[in-house]
Amino acid sequence: METLDQTQLDLLRRSRARVENRTDELTARFYQTLFEHAPGLRTLFPLDPNGRRAPLADTLIWLLHRLDQRRELTDRLADLGRDHRKHGLTAAHYEAAGQALLIALEHIHGPSWTPSLAHAWASAYTAAIHEMLAAAAADRGPALWLGRVVEHQRLAADLAGIVVQTLEPLPHHPGQYLSIEIPQRPGLWRFLSPIEPARPDGVLRFHVRALPGGLVSPALVARIRPGDTWRIGPPLGRLPDALSTTRDLLLLGQGTGLAPLNALIAALDTHDDPPRTHLYAAARSKNELRALLTNGPRDRHRPWLTVTPVVPSAGTHRPGSLVGTALRARVWQHHDIVVCGPPRMQAAALDQLHAAGIPAEQLHSDPLPTSLAIRR
Repeated sequence: METLDQTQLDLLRRSRARVENRTDELTARFYQTLFEHAPGLRTLFPLDPNGRRAPLADTLIWLLHRLDQRRELTDRLADLGRDHRKHGLTAAHYEAAGQALLIALEHIHGPSWTPSLAHAWASAYTAAIHEMLAAAAADRGPALWLGRVVEHQRLAADLAGIVVQTLEPLPHHPGQYLSIEIPQRPGLWRFLSPIEPARPDGVLRFHVRALPGGLVSPALVARIRPGDTWRIGPPLGRLPDALSTTRDLLLLGQGTGLAPLNALIAALDTHDDPPRTHLYAAARSKNELRALLTNGPRDRHRPWLTVTPVVPSAGTHRPGSLVGTALRARVWQHHDIVVCGPPRMQAAALDQLHAAGIPAEQLHSDPLPTSLAIRR
């Protein structure tokens, strides 16, 4: 991402508090302005069943918290650009959104909206869109794939295993995630991570939990039927980078966040000399863990893999601290560490690992900027 000067960065940091405190107002004014000036874009932002649209502020806040993390910011913007290809967006669409965003930001800032702050936001938006458009232009693959549901199995009351087969192979690398749209929730996209590497026959396997108040996940668990057609966006994410490490690995996964870790372990299985790998796997029960952990030690002999379950003890309902359990077991300063799970769990885990002295370059995660605070 193009570098902003220090004055602009300081202005944006101070602006973050206003964005965080007035997210609903910002989002409402953005969409009102956008649809007044570009009504044709209304179909790209459908109302959810509760009458809401995508919470723009969540993505802005995520980006504002990473102003000093240039590489991560650039990588995530590139992923967003590639993913947005499925909507057919053009530079003109992004320009209209940028104008609406500046009007909405001016509204929530009131008298504190100065020409310098306006210029800082305009420069940041221009730089971000440049990264997104460049990544989209460089991506030569399809903008989306079609897949047919071939199997749907209820693993628990709120948990399902789903198998989808795409009409043509999808170039998915182990640990990457995909955006999916299902016929039961048109216009609402959700991110899922396959639990195994891509197969030549186009088969993708997923674990999905229905989140309370979720917009898409309850339908995925309860209403999906074999024969349903899904629309699937391009593979995204940087977790496959962990496969090239020269260090030993620590994998930390919670619930359906174990899906990409399953895929990474399956990929390591194909290496001649896999690194020593320690998996700490958290779930609500031993039965649930067995359902979610597709690469456990019982599946095959893996002398390089150690699996430590983290499940509730007798008389409790929640597993112990995933990171705390790992940190009490040994020192991990010389390992690459992969963290997967709900967005807030990832953020808390990364904070704990930073506090424990783990260098940032040894930490791998894929927090989704559009998933923060969203129940899908």
